Amino acid sequence: MKYLVVIVAGLTDKPFAEKDNKTPLQLADTPNLDALTKNATGGPVQTIPDDLHPGNEVSCLGLLGLDPQKYSSGHAPLSAMGLGIKPEPDEIALCCDLITLQPTHDDMVMKDYTGGHLSPVDSKLLIDALNEQVVDAPVTFHHGGGYHNLMFIKSPPISERLSPPNELIGEGIRQFMPESKPARDLVFVMNQAQIILHNHAYNRKRTADNEDPVNSIWFWGNGELPNLPSFRERYDKSASIITGSLMVKGIGKLTGMDVVDVDGATGFSDTNYSGKVSAALTELESKDVVFLHISAGEEVSLKGDIDDKVLTIEDFDTEVIKPLAQAMETMENIKMMVVVNHVSSAMSMKYERSPVPYLVYPATSGNSSQYDEQLLENGKSFDNAPDLLMAFLTNQL
Repeated sequence: MKYLVVIVAGLTDKPFAEKDNKTPLQLADTPNLDALTKNATGGPVQTIPDDLHPGNEVSCLGLLGLDPQKYSSGHAPLSAMGLGIKPEPDEIALCCDLITLQPTHDDMVMKDYTGGHLSPVDSKLLIDALNEQVVDAPVTFHHGGGYHNLMFIKSPPISERLSPPNELIGEGIRQFMPESKPARDLVFVMNQAQIILHNHAYNRKRTADNEDPVNSIWFWGNGELPNLPSFRERYDKSASIITGSLMVKGIGKLTGMDVVDVDGATGFSDTNYSGKVSAALTELESKDVVFLHISAGEEVSLKGDIDDKVLTIEDFDTEVIKPLAQAMETMENIKMMVVVNHVSSAMSMKYERSPVPYLVYPATSGNSSQYDEQLLENGKSFDNAPDLLMAFLTNQL
């Protein structure tokens, strides 16, 4: 038996009063997902434990079969593993995202945590400038391929949680600046970076073109690198993972999965859907389990773009689910699970810890006629994501 697990971000949400009390998923035209439900089983799963902050480093750990309470980690060390670099023993890894802040009369507001979908080429220009010009601080910047990068700093571990920038859209940043003594150097580096970025030719051109500059960096994702058990040892199955996320790649590498890189996998709505789908189908020829991670719906959700969220859901249905379902018609002994990582709400512009739906196809009979939040009201419920994956891989669903 072959198993395909599609982990998708940004599908589910709350009803919007201005949209006839419908959710974006209910508003979206999703004929391919809806067709699956007629021969699939589904239900709710809780991917975020009560005592952990909602985040991809939590939900994705669980959906890859690992108890996030036991193997909790910072986003940054997992991203470093995904990038193939490792801090020295006296260094810690931090996410270093290139962002856009908007000045107000008494604060700076987080406007865009992606730096305007910063391209790999432009991102490298800015990261190289930081490496060359930041002084009097024991830091090294590492290019991650876009707005999401890393910084290694010689520092004792930082115990306070550094808030991710995607949680802060529209918020004044002053209240979220690090305050502990080990974190004071971060503010010093951030202040230098703002001056360097302000004077950079890239931002001078953006300002001249009436575009928002990439005018700051933001540190977050601190934590320890966990010792993760092998996927094969846990499930006696070979596995591959296809993702544009450095963090998810890191989990894959640490658990012995084959990590497949796809050109043009951006994590945004312009991602290379067809390339990722083709890679997943190719990996199924030689692997028992293939994980396909799609995160395009997350950014539009966290920015509160309801209409764009609907369009992104429709793209996922057309560009991912349709070709996968068509391919499965010619394959034998294969099952597919589509599961949301966690709620990324366009209403609150935050991650939320509500249960999310899973769907397993094919099944003897479906328990719904439409793929939407109603799946949360029927079917077998799972209190945690690892139990869901185990049930799927042992043909209990």
